[in-house]
Formats: sequence, structure tokens, C-alpha cells
Amino acid sequence: MPNILQLITKKDLIDFSQNLSVARSYLGDRLFPDIKTQNLQAEFYRLSDPLQIPKMAKVHGFNTEASIGSRPTFERVAIEKMLIKEKINTSEQIELLKQNGVVATSLISYVYDDMGRLAESVKTRTEVMKMELLQTGKIKVKENNVDITIDYNVPAGNKKAYIWSDAAYDVLADIKEMVDIAKSKGQTVNKVITSTKIANNLAKNTAIQKSVLGTAGVGVFMTLTQINVLMQSAFGFTIETNDELYTYETAAGVLTSKRYLEDTKFVMVATLANGTAGSGLWGVTPEELAQGVYSAKSASQFITIAQWETPDPVATWTKASGVFVPAMPNSNGLVIGTITIV
Repeated sequence: MPNILQLITKKDLIDFSQNLSVARSYLGDRLFPDIKTQNLQAEFYRLSDPLQIPKMAKVHGFNTEASIGSRPTFERVAIEKMLIKEKINTSEQIELLKQNGVVATSLISYVYDDMGRLAESVKTRTEVMKMELLQTGKIKVKENNVDITIDYNVPAGNKKAYIWSDAAYDVLADIKEMVDIAKSKGQTVNKVITSTKIANNLAKNTAIQKSVLGTAGVGVFMTLTQINVLMQSAFGFTIETNDELYTYETAAGVLTSKRYLEDTKFVMVATLANGTAGSGLWGVTPEELAQGVYSAKSASQFITIAQWETPDPVATWTKASGVFVPAMPNSNGLVIGTITIV
């Protein structure tokens, strides 16, 4: 069996890591775009500071002293540096490939495939965190002997529960109530995220049908485009559905699929001036520290790939790792509805 650590050198691993893009079209990535920092905790507190929300300065006469600005009280959340990692026995894969006729010179591409899959697993875990924050206001981790909760202090009054089973029920009143909750805290909702299940329920709602098509529209199934014309004119936002799935392995080793966004959620977001809800903040992993000092290229190294050998049993392992936590400065701008449809 060829020496995998000679096939792919330490320099190759660093180059792969520094050129591995984590940009995706995920909803969470658009609302919490990824950035990398050498000082994770300090940057987290800076990016979570409510001062990111624009505050108006006062007009002064010429030759007058500037008024002293006030800094709002910042209730810091307890940050945990979450290390996400996964490894695979690469030598097992190499041996299987050899038995199936793959020549040694071609093995390198298969090893890179392993690296890519491991890195994608790390990236997927960060998207799960972003979406969990959006729909709960918290991130709870209970896996691999880690049991932590990061609470972003979304006000209890910003979390509502409704029953929208009856087509004649006035869902518009509930939606207005959620919008008013945001307004009472000085927030303007400009984005709503939900599931296709809830969007379809809205499409069958009598009040919405009448509002768009008049009394003759009762019983006519609405498209999301038609519903969004109403939402934009009445409330100033449009609805986006998210039904994407990811897979994970249970404690019993069973591969299971799950939604990024629960199909019961109707989430309102008052985005920041840049159109985001915050940032996806990456830090420096222990493996990256072992590769050398932080440099300009390190800013693009979100996920670190490492390889090593074990003597007993003889094996070569490949691992992907990342340190990550989302930062959200505007907890008042998140209004979370949990919808029951029977």
C-alpha cells in the first residue's frame, strides 16, 4: 500500500484548506455570512454588539461642542468555542480501491474526495447552527459528551404559538401581531422564512384568498407569488420557503435525514443595514495552529484538513475540523412563530 502521507504532503493539506471555499447558497449563509478571525471571542463580542444597528446622531450648530453619545447596555451571551470535526480511516479506502484495480498514481484524487466530504460535513454542521438560531433564538449542542446552550437573549415575548388549522381562521391578524411585536421594539420586519407546508396552508386561507382575489377567490388555491404581493403591500416583507434537508448519523449509527428549518416555523427577521442577521464566525482550530503561525492566507482557511498515522492498528487518518459560532447583534429583530396545523 502506498504511503498516503507521501502522496499528499503537509503543504498540500495547507493549500487545500486555504483554497477550500465555504460559500454556499444556503439560507443560513445568506443571513449569517461566514468570516474568519484570529481572535474568536473578541470578534464575537464586537459583532454581537447592538451598536451595529444604526443610531442617529444629533444636528449641532457651528462652533458648538458635540454631544456625548451613549453606549447601550450590552447583555453579553456566554460564548462557547465549538470545535466541529470528523475523521475517516483513509487507509481502508485506499486498500479497497487497490483491490478494485485503481493504480497508485490515481489514488490521490480519491483521497481528495475524502477530504472534500469531510469538509462538507463540517460546513453542514455550521448551517444547522445558523438555522437553529433563527428558529429558536438559541443553539443547543448535546453530542459527543458536549452539553452546552448558547442563548442569544431573544425576548420571550418574541416567541408566539398559533393554530392555523381552520381555513377560515384570521391568520392575517396573527401575522400582524408578530409584525407589531417587532415594531414595539423599534424593528421593521423585512424577511419571513417558513416551510412549504405553512405556505400551502396560507394559500388555502379564506381571508388571504379574499384579500387577493376578492370574494370570488374563495376556494381558489393561491401561489406564493400572489401571497407575497399581499404581504409586501400589507406588511412590507415577502415570504421565503426553506425545505432543505441534511443527513446525520444517530447514536445507533443510522443515517437519518432532517430539515434545517422545522416545518412548523414562521420566522420574521428584521435584518441589519447590510441585509444580514449577523455573521457566521470561524476561528482557528488546534490543527491549524499546529500547521504554523496565522498569516494573511489564514483568513481564507475556514476548515483545516489534517492527516496522521497510527501504529496499532496501522492506519492513516484524514480529519476535517473547524471552530465556529454565529454572532447575532439584533435579538429584538427576531420574531419566532410556531404554527400548529392539524
